[in-house]
Parts: sequence; structure tokens; C-alpha cells
Amino acid sequence: MSELTPLNNDTAAPSSPKSNRALLTVITLLLTIGAVLNFADHYADIKLNESLEQGVVAFASVRSIHAVISMLKGTEISVPFLTVSVGEILSPATEILQSTSTVLTTALASLGLQKILLDVFSAKLVNITIAISAFAYLVTLWVSSFSRFLKFTQSLFFVLCLTRYLLVGTLLLNSLVDTLFLNEQTEQITQQTDFIATDLHQFNQQLIDGKAAEYEEDDSLLGSAKRTWNNVTNGFEQTKQEMQQSFDELQEKTESLVINLLTLIAMFTLKTILIPIGFLLLLKNLYWSLIKRLSPI
Repeated sequence: MSELTPLNNDTAAPSSPKSNRALLTVITLLLTIGAVLNFADHYADIKLNESLEQGVVAFASVRSIHAVISMLKGTEISVPFLTVSVGEILSPATEILQSTSTVLTTALASLGLQKILLDVFSAKLVNITIAISAFAYLVTLWVSSFSRFLKFTQSLFFVLCLTRYLLVGTLLLNSLVDTLFLNEQTEQITQQTDFIATDLHQFNQQLIDGKAAEYEEDDSLLGSAKRTWNNVTNGFEQTKQEMQQSFDELQEKTESLVINLLTLIAMFTLKTILIPIGFLLLLKNLYWSLIKRLSPI
């Protein structure tokens, strides 16, 4: 019995069980086929283009509002006993507009970088390299005379696959979260911001038309007398009420605009920076823990 124990130790397989090697072979073939045929790349690219389009629309809406507010912020309207500065009402939105533009610019840059990396990692040269490394890995995995190269070929193949699939997997998971939770809300916020931009345009046009009407009024002595009489009676009070109502509405729209801008900042920071980084780290850790568990080394 004492001679049988060393004999069994000498004949034991130095690597993992055959079932592990079979599973690694299946994984290797699936990863290689998926890389060569670009199964997920096209869908990820479509979702990335949709996110880019959504970001461009939001950025255009913000810049449109910025242009209108830039024209309005120096406006001051006065009637007897009432002077209102439009710039003071719009100051909260003015302060946050620049931050929103910066965040959206960063988000668009992040999406553009992701698109470039997706194109690079899905290129034919990368896929051919993965196929060659997969063949070398399978040879060293199953042919005992080449097993001394197994550590190198395994590391090479799985590092290439990590590089190849990590971004694609991150984009797919990110698009899933967008579809389920963020896209609809982001589109609603962008539409509301567009409506506010339209209202601000109309308000600005009303001010322009009002000033033009003043210049077009009758400058004759009779016309001046009529305007004076109207102002003395009820013109002042009516004008004050109309102005107060208009500026109350402007105040409400400014508050809604600030909330929308803050929501856009949060949404695009999540969509293009925080969630992708989180999925990137999660997939990397899951990938390497799986490979280490199955590894014959």
C-alpha cells in the first residue's frame, strides 16, 4: 500500500478536471464567434447614436434658452410706481445655465469617446487577433506537449476578450437602464425645457413689439393728450396689473427652468459617466473572478 500512493500522485493530472477544460473551451469558442461576427456591436452602436442624438437635442435647447436670456437679462421695464428688472427674475437660471452647458458638453464628449472606442475594439484586426489567440489557447489547453505555454496564451486571450467585450457589455447594460428608467424622463424634461424656451422667445418678442408700438404711436398734440388722459384715469393701474401678471408667470417659468436644468445635469451625469463607470468595474470584476475560478493554472 505504501508503494501505491506515490504511483497515484505521479499519474494525477497536473491541470484542472476535464470538465473545467471543456467549459473553458465552450467559453472560448463563444467569445471568439461573438467577436468575429459582431453580434452585439451593431445594437450597442445604435443605442449609442440614440444617446448622442438625445444629448445634442438637450444641448441645443439649453443654448437656445441661453441666447434668449442673454437678450432679456439687461431689460428693465418701468411704468409709474413700478419698475421691474427682467435680469433679476432670470438670474437663478442664468447662474445654472453655464453649468448645464458644461455638463452636457462633457456628456457628449464621453459619448463620442465611447463611440470611437467601440469602433476601434470591433475592428477586423482586433477580431482576427482574438481568433488567433483563441486557437493558440485551445492548443495549449488540450495538447500536453504545449501546456508549458498555457499561462501565457490564457492570459493573452482573456485580456484581449476583456478589452473587446468590456465596453460593449457596458454599453448594452447602460442602454438597458436607459430604456427602463431614464430615457423617457430625459425626453420629457427636454421637451418641457423646449416649451419654456418657446415661452421666453414669445415674451422677448412681446417686449420688442411693445417697444416698437411705442415708437409708432401718434406723436401729435392730440395723440399726446389722449395718452395723457388714459394714463390719468385707468391706464396706469391696468398696465401695472398686466405687467405684474406677466412677470409672475415669468417667475414661475424661471423656477421650472431651474428644476429642469438641474434634472438634466443629474440625468446626463448618470447616463454618460456614473452608470457606465459602475458597469465597467462590475463587469471587469465578474469576468476575472469567473476566469480565475475556471482557470487550470
